[in-house]
Amino acid sequence: MKKFLKIFLIVIAVIFLILLVTPFLFKGKIIEIAKTELNKMLTARVDFSDLKLSFIRNFPNAYVALEDLTVIGTGEFEADTLVAFKKLSVTVDIMSVIKMDNIQVKSVLLDQAKMYAHVLENGNVNWDIMKPSDTPEPETPADTSSTDIKVALKKFEIRDANITYRDEQGKMTAVVKDLDFVLRGNMAMDYTDLSMNLGIASVDFWMDGIRMLKKARVGFVSEMGADLKNMKFTFNDNVFTLNDIALKFAGSVAMPADDIDVDITFATDKTDFKSLLSLVPAIYMKDFDRVKASGSLALSGSAKGTYNEKQMPNVDLSLTVDNAGFKYPDLPKSIDNLSAAVKVFYDGVVFDRTTLDVNKFHFEMAQNPFDMELHVKTPDSDMQIAAKFVGKIDFNSVADIVPLDSTTLNGVLDCNLTLAGRMSTLEKEKYEDFQADGMLKLTGFDFVSPDLPQGVKIASTQLNFTPQKVDLVNFDAVIGRTDIAMNGSLENFIPYVFKNETVRGKLDLKSNTIDLNEFMTDSQTAEAAPADTVPLSVIEVPKNIDFTVNAKIGNILFDKLSITNTIGMLFVKDGKVRMHNLGMNLLGGSMVLNGEYNTQDIKVPSIDFGMDIMQFDITSTLSSFSMLEKIFPEPQNYVGKVSAALTLSSVLDEHLNPVLNTVLSKGQLRTQNIEIRNSKLFGTVADLLKNEKWRTISPDNLNIKYEIKDGRLMIDPLQFNVAQSKLDLSGDQGLDMTLNYDVKATVPVSAVGSGAAGLLSKIPGGANVKEFKLAGHIGGTAAKPEVKLNLSDMAGNITEAVKEQVTEVVTQKVEEVKAQAKEEVGKQVDNLLAEAEKQAENIRNTAKQAADKIRSEANANADKIEKEAGSKSVIEKRLAKAGADKLRKEGENSAVKLEQEGEKQAQAALDAAKKKAEEIKNK
Repeated sequence: MKKFLKIFLIVIAVIFLILLVTPFLFKGKIIEIAKTELNKMLTARVDFSDLKLSFIRNFPNAYVALEDLTVIGTGEFEADTLVAFKKLSVTVDIMSVIKMDNIQVKSVLLDQAKMYAHVLENGNVNWDIMKPSDTPEPETPADTSSTDIKVALKKFEIRDANITYRDEQGKMTAVVKDLDFVLRGNMAMDYTDLSMNLGIASVDFWMDGIRMLKKARVGFVSEMGADLKNMKFTFNDNVFTLNDIALKFAGSVAMPADDIDVDITFATDKTDFKSLLSLVPAIYMKDFDRVKASGSLALSGSAKGTYNEKQMPNVDLSLTVDNAGFKYPDLPKSIDNLSAAVKVFYDGVVFDRTTLDVNKFHFEMAQNPFDMELHVKTPDSDMQIAAKFVGKIDFNSVADIVPLDSTTLNGVLDCNLTLAGRMSTLEKEKYEDFQADGMLKLTGFDFVSPDLPQGVKIASTQLNFTPQKVDLVNFDAVIGRTDIAMNGSLENFIPYVFKNETVRGKLDLKSNTIDLNEFMTDSQTAEAAPADTVPLSVIEVPKNIDFTVNAKIGNILFDKLSITNTIGMLFVKDGKVRMHNLGMNLLGGSMVLNGEYNTQDIKVPSIDFGMDIMQFDITSTLSSFSMLEKIFPEPQNYVGKVSAALTLSSVLDEHLNPVLNTVLSKGQLRTQNIEIRNSKLFGTVADLLKNEKWRTISPDNLNIKYEIKDGRLMIDPLQFNVAQSKLDLSGDQGLDMTLNYDVKATVPVSAVGSGAAGLLSKIPGGANVKEFKLAGHIGGTAAKPEVKLNLSDMAGNITEAVKEQVTEVVTQKVEEVKAQAKEEVGKQVDNLLAEAEKQAENIRNTAKQAADKIRSEANANADKIEKEAGSKSVIEKRLAKAGADKLRKEGENSAVKLEQEGEKQAQAALDAAKKKAEEIKNK
């Protein structure tokens, strides 16, 4: 017996030792395998600092924890960290895992999580990271009855999570901070009771740039019956809270298949009006507990129906407020006699049956009454509206009613407006069948807030309504440093307000100053950067505006530019601003501008201009445009005037800088009294010629024809005089600052230094030489040019007698010069052909990249079509496959054409280079 006991104790000790040591022995290998397998399964990059395994900590349960896990996106979501958390731990019954029958998961904990969900404008989402399986799905589901494994989860918990949701397509952003969530139940049973507790300390929500919630508190406490076999959940005792609003829920949600069946009713738990006030950020955020409120509230509704890709549940909502009001104890004024009766019905199957009825909305602010009534129906087919707005809102009294907290608000709004009729009557210009009568008038308006620190001041604006149009009697406003005065008329204004249709207008605009920089900078970036280094950002032109604007503007501030006396026509339409004969003074001269600024694709904004420029100051011009500074660095070294007639088009980046490889420009420049000082290029020439006069040059007035394409600035051959010398210049330079110019010069002996002149005097007959010719190449970059010059010919008024004396010497020198010239020509030809080969290869690569992108997009779309049809009928699958095959074929055809065109352009570049090489050889 003692021997048996001894053996038994040894076995137990060995088992305990194995359980204790195993996680440490194999931990490194397990971590390596886990990371490798996760990254194989996902398109995102997964990493974690540690994997903890323990069979002792919660014995007889196993404990597994991942620490410091991050999931980072790739491709178009390269900068997105989808998930990051401090710890993810799971506690599971060891024996249930060994049996693989009913796995008992005791708890799952997600601690200090940070999540970022991102929807792009094209609909792509960053959480779709699962790689498609290489194994095709079987036509008939496999029999899994013999391997039916149940997982019994008892508790799921999230602690201290922060979540950001950004939807560019829906123009929504939500930020959730300090989220705690606990779910308890036995999820291995066919039927169980679940308890759920959700608490969120702060929720911020923006819709279309408007902040709907600010640091709102959210809670959800639920006790529900869960029929997990049929996926039906019945709410028993459930309360949803938003700040002080509490809604009780009853009903059920069922998910028997892909559809979700909803049958829920809800109503407010509290009936005091103050709970509704908690939804108003300006009131709730400042001393809310001290607010004295009266009146009753009734909010109820239901959601019933089916949710799927084709329909939504029907939603009924009813809100009634009676005899309400509120007042801060320390402030002199109040909101009184507030009452409302609102009913909303949303039809999730036929949207046209949706209705909105604001039967009553009345309040008195500082004893000024305001009343509104609004009815909307058939919003999809032919919206019918009946609306009435009557009253006065004295914004000067707001600060006496609500603590504004660093916000200034003043002004008076007078309103007396009636609207009634169908939108189709306006579209068909049957104005007699639509009632629109009244006016809106705002005076003395002044608004400043932390979100709008430059402030908005509207001295006066008035809109007069008729069925045909809305007359903008006046609009006199100051926004920061910008002042605007407008008047005119607007058509289709009512459909614009109610249905987001296009509003048309003819306006006269006058301004003393418009500071575009205030509207083109990101506020967060601006706070962190010095004023002169804040990057600009794109201003999106609305697509539902069609305005003709007659503009007269005294001063426009744009980046580093000050533009004065701007007069001309602006056409704002379809996401573009088109300028017509827009005259202006800037950069010490004047310009007439025609063309457009295009934001139809906000991610790829562009410009396409024609410019007639007169007498621009060269220094100011070069220092005001980043693209020109790349071509001509150190703009302070250039003095003079320039005039031009040119065209310019380019895609812009997010900071309104031209994307260099998209720049296209062509035109003619005319210089006047130009002087180039301390140029590195001519400084190099001065060193070669031993003459300091070349460091600062004043060439004759130039007439330069140029073209920019494929990232290169090319000039027509140019002749001009510098330092008593005649120069011929031809070639090009890159917008990346690389230089490629050929130069020829006829230089008088007087233009070279004393050392070179002394050398000539020692040559027999050299004293009679008056000038000599130079040829060379300018390479390198604009910041660091490389100049190579060689003596190509020598001539002078050498007498016949001197010629005879020095025939042998001259002959020898000429042969040396010829050999040197021949060698230089060979180098030029080699360089030319090498550059052409490089250019041709770039063209081919660009065409191939574009073609590959077309193929990739076509294949991705085709795969998506086939994937979406995966669960549908055989006929739908075949139709989907046919459509997908057609899409792939069209993509391949387009790609092949693009590659063929690229090859054609590449060969043309090579042929042109070979032709030029032959010309150089034959000179």
